[in-house]
Amino acid sequence: MLSFTRMIATQSAGLFWTLLKIMVPVMILVRIAVHFGLIDLMGVVFAPVMAVVGLPAATGLVFATTCLIGIYGGIAVLLGLLPTLDLSTADLTVLACMMLAAHNLPVELRVAQKAGASLTLTLLLRVGFAILHGALLHLGYQAAGILQEPGTVMIASAAPPSDDWLYWAIDSAESLLMIFPVIVVLLVVLRLMDLLGVTAFLTRLLQPVLSLMGMSPVAGPLTMVGALLGLTYGGGLIIAEARAGHLPERDVVLSVWFMSICHSLIEDTALLLAMGGHWSGILVSRFLLAVLVMAVLARVVHRLPDGTFRRWVFRPAAQPAT
Repeated sequence: MLSFTRMIATQSAGLFWTLLKIMVPVMILVRIAVHFGLIDLMGVVFAPVMAVVGLPAATGLVFATTCLIGIYGGIAVLLGLLPTLDLSTADLTVLACMMLAAHNLPVELRVAQKAGASLTLTLLLRVGFAILHGALLHLGYQAAGILQEPGTVMIASAAPPSDDWLYWAIDSAESLLMIFPVIVVLLVVLRLMDLLGVTAFLTRLLQPVLSLMGMSPVAGPLTMVGALLGLTYGGGLIIAEARAGHLPERDVVLSVWFMSICHSLIEDTALLLAMGGHWSGILVSRFLLAVLVMAVLARVVHRLPDGTFRRWVFRPAAQPAT
């Protein structure tokens, strides 16, 4: 127990410090942008996209930051903008789902490319899926009249907004400190799931879904590792297996694409729930829509001639130097 506690404490502290180095500069830049009225100007640029998903134009900055930096960077921007926004639970869910589909693209697109999937097509898939999912959720929640109450961000300070920089610094510090216990809980849950065999069980349970998406059984375990734990984990395994020639080329592409639009179902789901998103969008509709989209794409991919497939969709992974 002592060893386990030390491991969790060390990993939590390391991750928290890494996130601080990302989030603090972003939050300062957002504060400066708010102070000088730049957010309204940026909102004009992002307005068309965010209008499609029913969100205020300013939230486009959250989405853009998430795409370039990652989910924590997007959360940092959101925390800075919250005093200026009036978001419902439905709005936070739509935004969270868009962040889940398209985040940390410079890094994760490189992972997909190393596995052999086309970088351009993967980029279009992730951004397109984010906008499609956001638009469908917005229309669905609006039509049903649900989740329209004011949203609650658990990791945000409850203090009223202030123009004073000192008060802003204190509020921001409180919000950042609230992230640390979330990290600890996530790491504990993930570790316990591994030790108790829950992760392995979920992997076996979800394997039949992969056949619906046109993947052979050999790609199942690797794909579900990525879906449950993250693209970095699953993508790394796919890269190794692709280089070794253990996976069919079309399985590589379909696996990477599915992990790209639906990964880290455990960790990221819990994190975005704390950001105020609702499980119906973050978990259920995200998974179902990803399966539906992949079922369509699988039929297209499997019907492509080999020459076309290799030219536009798949690039063989480079062999490691010997």
